[in-house]
Amino acid sequence: MASSSGRVTIQLVDEEAGVGAGGLQLFRGQSYEAIQAACLDSGILFRDPYFPAGPDALGYDQLGPDSEKAKGVKWMRPHEFCAEPKFICEDMSRTDVCQGSLGNCWFLAAAASLTLYPRLLRRVVPPGQDFQHGYAGVFHFQLWQFGCWMDVVVDDRLPVREGKLMFVHSEQRNEFWAPLLEKAYAKLHGSYEVMRGGHMNEAFVDFTGGVGEVLYLRQNSMGLFSALRHALAKESLVGATALSDRGEYRTEEGLVKGHAYSVTGTYKVFLGFTKVRLLRLRNPWGRVEWTGAWSDSCPHWDTLPTECRDALLVKKEDGEFWMELRDFLLHFDTVQICSLSPEVLGPRPEGGGWHIHTFQGRWVRGFNSGGSQPNAETFWTNPQFRLTLLEPDEEEDEDEEGPWGGWGAAGAWGLARGGRTPKCTVVLSLIQRNRRCLRAKGLTYLTVGFHVFQIPEELLGLWDSPRSRALLPRLLRADRSPLSARRDVSRRCRLRPGHYLVVPSAAHAGDEADFTLRVFSERRHTAVEIDDVISADLQALQGPYLPLELGLEQLFQELAGEEEELNASQLQALLSIALEPARAHTRTPREIGLRTCEQLLQCFGHGQSLALHHFQQLWGYLMEWQAIFDKFDEDASGTMNSYELRLALNAAGFHLNNQLTQALTSRYRDSRLRVDFERFVSCVAQLTCIFRHCSQHLDGGEGVICLTHRQWMEVATFS
Repeated sequence: MASSSGRVTIQLVDEEAGVGAGGLQLFRGQSYEAIQAACLDSGILFRDPYFPAGPDALGYDQLGPDSEKAKGVKWMRPHEFCAEPKFICEDMSRTDVCQGSLGNCWFLAAAASLTLYPRLLRRVVPPGQDFQHGYAGVFHFQLWQFGCWMDVVVDDRLPVREGKLMFVHSEQRNEFWAPLLEKAYAKLHGSYEVMRGGHMNEAFVDFTGGVGEVLYLRQNSMGLFSALRHALAKESLVGATALSDRGEYRTEEGLVKGHAYSVTGTYKVFLGFTKVRLLRLRNPWGRVEWTGAWSDSCPHWDTLPTECRDALLVKKEDGEFWMELRDFLLHFDTVQICSLSPEVLGPRPEGGGWHIHTFQGRWVRGFNSGGSQPNAETFWTNPQFRLTLLEPDEEEDEDEEGPWGGWGAAGAWGLARGGRTPKCTVVLSLIQRNRRCLRAKGLTYLTVGFHVFQIPEELLGLWDSPRSRALLPRLLRADRSPLSARRDVSRRCRLRPGHYLVVPSAAHAGDEADFTLRVFSERRHTAVEIDDVISADLQALQGPYLPLELGLEQLFQELAGEEEELNASQLQALLSIALEPARAHTRTPREIGLRTCEQLLQCFGHGQSLALHHFQQLWGYLMEWQAIFDKFDEDASGTMNSYELRLALNAAGFHLNNQLTQALTSRYRDSRLRVDFERFVSCVAQLTCIFRHCSQHLDGGEGVICLTHRQWMEVATFS
């Protein structure tokens, strides 16, 4: 990296390569193979120290230690309450997933859908596990989490009441892969209770690493049957929800409102000359079925050929049923489709790689949580990512499966909405990280979304440096996602080739959360986070030379006395007098505390004291910093908004990346998210000291110095 003229640049380098996107990580550092071997060697069954069988594993409120539901619960291994437990009986199927007393139908409906695709299921439920050969009381599962796969180890102690599993169970009562998978998910997020309530796409994505999209049926249902048919053919996971504003309840037709269902099949049949589109759904309860047209006992089945009827109809109370598309649209509100990600799909049939970018970020109150309204004063502070679309979709690819060449089924849905347009198709997926784990603390998912703005060529170069609130209003919004209180918010955008700015945001300024932003396309694109290199202008480090006024020099000598140097308390007394004229520009006194004066001695003096020539240099800095501060203290309140600290530091000659600016903002703002003059002086003095130290290692005091992240944090420790 070349340094700009007259600048000290710090380039951070990785000390060692970490696990890449899509790589496998061990949750809590636990290795299934190592634990199994150690337990077999010692003859002791595994007891998980990171998810102990007890009240905390159950939950915190309705399943808390003092709750009725938690009373009488015993933690037992399958062989302690089942004669011949098996991990898998013959094979895994959707009837293996029957809901218990935990309100996690969203998770179980997704697990049931997963069983339709053995290749995907084997990734989540690794083969070779059982209760016979090599049994050591330990099992493991693999779940995708925000860019990588986690291998999660659990022991097989399960919550049991009156001899029966409390939560998910199989139709075959001696089969336990589903209860153990449920336990692994509970461990990953902190307890069983945090699994209450959710959306199927959350589990779909965690099972596949795919991209979840929501279709709102009341808004548009054209092309839905084709989209669902292609989804299932391409191994996409599909679910449906009948929304309710008063919890779960059964309708007269046998459906459960406020409940999640798996969509497991589609079929077209003919009644005379009438074509009927049928959908197969499954209630994760394993019971309670649709009783309307095309239900198990409906006479319509008698009109079909015997072979067709025998292939489709299973007269059994197993929670699975068929219903006609028009009835489905009448009773259901949303369809959730999770298209497989490129990592799972593998190489494209025609050759060439998929184009994927993954970014990890965070909204921080008072720094970059600017809200979702583009015309708001703080919107410009949100994280920003520049996306360049280089190649339009090939027109011949746009058959009824859409321009994705068969990536899932949502392409068909996108085509039904967007039509044939020679544009670029890109999927943007925004995920809130780790929020489910925080439910025990009373937190839930924020309402989030993202905007996509087109950047004109003449403004492109301005987005290589820190963002500007003055430029954002000049951009044309090209697309936006809906704001949603879901973990995953995704949108399939069709945009002209060119440059775009993607701005993910929480609905309300000040909301804090971690997020993952993913960008997918088949055609070439580039994507980078808008950030700055860590650097400082040499002029900022050398400081201005200002001759002292006679009165100020005499004051210095009077306070310094025979020592001819100031200590911290003497410097504080001098500044309290010398900075007095600045009070005319603000409503509050401009004072420098003793601790900050001690810091100034360390930065500009020689340890514990400050000679006259050192003070002369410090005074030049203080006058310059005071002018910068006054510029951003527009209302003369004696403080500036902490959102503007980055701009003020940039004006002082310090160009910092997002991570460092966030750390500085968190340290130097007060509880009202304001930065007063003393805090600003302390911050900029520390930066001056750091960059001066780094410049000593450079020839001529300018250039690039490479530091590891650890070395940088040691240098930049703000004590």
